[in-house]
Amino acid sequence: MKRLLAALTAIIMLIAPMAAFASAAETGLPFELAAPGNLTAAWLEENDSPTTIRIAYTLTNEMTSFFKDMENAHLEGTIDGFMENVGCDDIWMNVQIDWALDDVNDSVSGWHYTRYWDGDDYFGLGHDEEGNRRYSEWDVVDGSLNNATETVQDMWVTRGVPNDDRWNGDPETNMPGVKDQLRPDQYTYNEEEETLYIDFTQHTFYFRARFVVTVRVEGAPDKYYFSDWSNIASAGKDAEAIVPLTKADVPAPVITDLHMTDKEFNGNPVVAFTLTVPDELMRNAARAEAMGGTIVIETEARVKGDTEWTLMGNSDWIIKAGEMECALLTLVNAERPSIPRDTVIELRCRYRCSQPGMDDIYSDYSKIISFGTNDINSGGSEGGAIEPAPEKKCPICHFCPQPLGLCIFIWIAIIVAVIIVVVIVIAAAKKKKKKE
Repeated sequence: MKRLLAALTAIIMLIAPMAAFASAAETGLPFELAAPGNLTAAWLEENDSPTTIRIAYTLTNEMTSFFKDMENAHLEGTIDGFMENVGCDDIWMNVQIDWALDDVNDSVSGWHYTRYWDGDDYFGLGHDEEGNRRYSEWDVVDGSLNNATETVQDMWVTRGVPNDDRWNGDPETNMPGVKDQLRPDQYTYNEEEETLYIDFTQHTFYFRARFVVTVRVEGAPDKYYFSDWSNIASAGKDAEAIVPLTKADVPAPVITDLHMTDKEFNGNPVVAFTLTVPDELMRNAARAEAMGGTIVIETEARVKGDTEWTLMGNSDWIIKAGEMECALLTLVNAERPSIPRDTVIELRCRYRCSQPGMDDIYSDYSKIISFGTNDINSGGSEGGAIEPAPEKKCPICHFCPQPLGLCIFIWIAIIVAVIIVVVIVIAAAKKKKKKE
């Protein structure tokens, strides 16, 4: 019996860390690592570089919410505890953008991803074991995000390169130049002006992107996690034209959970609410961003009982799922010199879409929300019901009820292991008895 107990204890001690490792092996992260969404490409015809293309893409609500929580932990001085819960010392996300010209499978101008994009333990992304850079100026292997708390991201790619190693490459270190990744009939290069030209009426650029999340634990090499590749976006001859957005393309914001925070701005309180960004809005925001426009959120508030709405000047306006803050300073006026913390506030939002050369488009207003309610109809009555909290899912299998906090499959593994140990112990006991 003592042997059996010891064996069971040993098995459980082994299984417990395995459960945590299984979760890390499956997701690797405290959020699902989805591919960049809604990748969109647009040629910047009037740019100083004739080949420059703007890329736009989106992050999921879960990603932006995590990095918003992480940002708040930094601001509130609780980052050490936050990172301890995450299980690492630091974590951040970058983007990799691959490109091809005309044919993604071409051996020269097709996709340019190589194993070096996956990173070296010591020298990092895009480098070989000797520290040599193994990607060209147009290969984005460690691209920065504007801010991982923001839903829509954009960057300029395929910009012109001067007549040095960035164009010609470096044979000694095996660093490719942009010239090495193009066929001679696809471009002209003016060496005097150091300017690259590609005829967008005759050639098509293709792009794909993936996220790379770096997890750092002190004393160990950085660990990289890669998402799947995104959808393919294109610009040029065979690319689908990006049609300007209309009002029908910009749905009303989805907002819930208005509450008073413990923050103040110029002596007046700050409220916060939760913004959920649906796929349709993400897709169209990426379109607007690629064309040089943008979609932002405008917040209006009023003290309950007032009839007039006030456009809030000190509120979060960039689209980012999760908590959005709104300072109540703008509600101060001659009759109301300050806003007491027990003031009941009502709030509504709408999106504003700006596009080059066009009038701004405004979405319909969201539902009106107030403290203790998530859903008040647009007429201002308070008959709405609070939305149920999102159902918690197991981080490993994503659907089981997690008995006692462990995935059901981990429990199955424990039971199987216990049965195996019992069988081994009984067999050993019988064998010993037979010898005796």
